[in-house]
Amino acid sequence: MKPKPFRFLLNLCLASVLCFAITLEAAPKAELWEEWLPNSRTTKEQSEKPSWELWQLFLERYVSTDSTGLNRVDYAAVTAEDKLVLERLQNSLANIDPRGWNADEQQAFWINSYNLSVVSLVLQHYPVASIKDIRLSFKSLFNGGPWEDKLVKVAGIKLSLNDIEHRILRPIWKDQRFHFALNCASVGCPNLSNDIYRAKTLNEQLNLAEKTFLQSPRGFLRTDNGHQVSSIFNWYWQDFSDKKANLWEYFQEQGLIEGPVKTFQYQYDWNLNEVGREK
Repeated sequence: MKPKPFRFLLNLCLASVLCFAITLEAAPKAELWEEWLPNSRTTKEQSEKPSWELWQLFLERYVSTDSTGLNRVDYAAVTAEDKLVLERLQNSLANIDPRGWNADEQQAFWINSYNLSVVSLVLQHYPVASIKDIRLSFKSLFNGGPWEDKLVKVAGIKLSLNDIEHRILRPIWKDQRFHFALNCASVGCPNLSNDIYRAKTLNEQLNLAEKTFLQSPRGFLRTDNGHQVSSIFNWYWQDFSDKKANLWEYFQEQGLIEGPVKTFQYQYDWNLNEVGREK
């Protein structure tokens, strides 16, 4: 018979493993970080706009579309100089406060900041097979990747990828199309756009991102066994439907199905979206 202290530690370890597994399966909820509500701290005149042209040049230089329609990044070809350019651009965001700008300006800012932070993170740890293999802290162990690690500073406040996506973008503006604009450096993710997001064309860009992903086999695919869709629609079904059982209505609205579908097959490829890893 095992001594009680040993059994206690064993049970504690088992509970930790169980919590770890549950954490990996659970998708973050949209939970508002009130400090980032528009106009909460600053006015439009008090903060300069970032210059995203260097990010645009990077995207044009290193992002290309493969034969399947997937945008891949040539991480291996990025020069030390261009890595430094991205690092300086990311650091410059610390002095920018977007909260006084109009809605489209803010949304474009956060999308660009998210995608820039992801690419910069991968470059810092490259070569790596998947972004999920990047573990920066204890939080990374319990989140299946670097989602909760503070990667960027905006207006002097340190932010994680989850902060930007689930505590700012989703709860403030409640736009399902954000899921197709934010890129997590993975094959299964919607494309990293080779064009920066701009306030004046934001609506058109978000519509295009959604349409492009749904037209790709990574987003939606009819098979002999049914309908295969991205796990994004499993993780965040509440952004697309009032009930998960009614998720089919979203695909019907998009012109992809004609009637009710009871179940979908979910899939997602976490392999790095790098040039040279084409299957």
